[in-house]
Amino acid sequence: MSSAPIVKPQRWVAFRRELLRNVGALLVAMLVTTVIVFLTSKAPLDALTQLLTAPAAKVRTIGLWVDDIAKLTITGLAFSLVFQARQFSMGVQGQVYIGAIASTYVVLSPLGQTPFGLALGVLAAMAAGAFYGFLPGIAKAKLGANEIVSSLMLNYIAIELCNFLVRTSLPLPQPGVLTTIDFPEASVLPALVDKTRIDLGLIFAIVAVLVVWFALYRTSWGLKLRLVGHNSRFAEYAGIRSTFIMVSAMAASGALGGLLGAMFVQGQTWGKLTVQFEGGLAFEGILVAIVARSRPLAVPVVAIFYAYLRQGASLMNVRTDVPAEVIGVVTAIIILLVSSTFSLNFLTRWFKRGPAPVASAPTAEGAAK
Repeated sequence: MSSAPIVKPQRWVAFRRELLRNVGALLVAMLVTTVIVFLTSKAPLDALTQLLTAPAAKVRTIGLWVDDIAKLTITGLAFSLVFQARQFSMGVQGQVYIGAIASTYVVLSPLGQTPFGLALGVLAAMAAGAFYGFLPGIAKAKLGANEIVSSLMLNYIAIELCNFLVRTSLPLPQPGVLTTIDFPEASVLPALVDKTRIDLGLIFAIVAVLVVWFALYRTSWGLKLRLVGHNSRFAEYAGIRSTFIMVSAMAASGALGGLLGAMFVQGQTWGKLTVQFEGGLAFEGILVAIVARSRPLAVPVVAIFYAYLRQGASLMNVRTDVPAEVIGVVTAIIILLVSSTFSLNFLTRWFKRGPAPVASAPTAEGAAK
């Protein structure tokens, strides 16, 4: 009696395919990185050791790693929301700066000295970020403006506005120093681990992952958002207001960007507003969102590995003769491979390979023939 074949769940098959794709992209990127390090460094083995082990070597470097994980998770979620709606807004970086400015004005006001200063600063940052995310959305809905162009231009406006305000309108500790005075202690995110950058922002990141996952997969708004992203014309026929869903998704993404701005300036990283405070990290959420396929629960997993590489590259740059730009090569290769049709087909075939079939002995009937 033959047994019925075991059918594997489609979800597990898809997960295995994506895992192989991502692992393959990482292996290829690390191989290229190794070649570059050997070509550019006088001590390549020491440089690779720093890249692969330095972030987890000390409590201080672990704090830097975890801080990057929290921030990359937030920016990855922000990009994932607009990507789920099949929009390509690049405005998270500008929303971070606008959120940081709003947070700064609240925290440096008399409210910042009160026990409510921390929460009010964060809420002001999220509201400002949501408004800044709403702008390219409504511009596309009402004026037909391309969201990529409009959001990128808004990024430049926000960055230059921050630079202008720090130089001219906000209180500085002394002339020529391009940072504001330190924020009141009551308005700075408390550290979760002493003498590290691990602060309340980590909790914000965990909560944000759960909230975004719940909103996308357990609410009617999330269902409509995914339907609009899958087929906007069908969604319109089904009575879904695609314009509202698209604009609200960009505003929600903006709120996350604003939250990230508050995490920067109110967190243990700075505790004040300074020019170029985010160091390009906000824009790197694109990589996290692409590799995670815009899935909220996958975003922190990708952030863990990418933050490790990011900190490893930074420490390698400080301690060896290899420039930190090497990580840019790794990032570019990973994006190219993950976003293309690249796959490790040979590994898939190897996993599927079973034992060689055993030839059966000829029967008497067969021998007679």
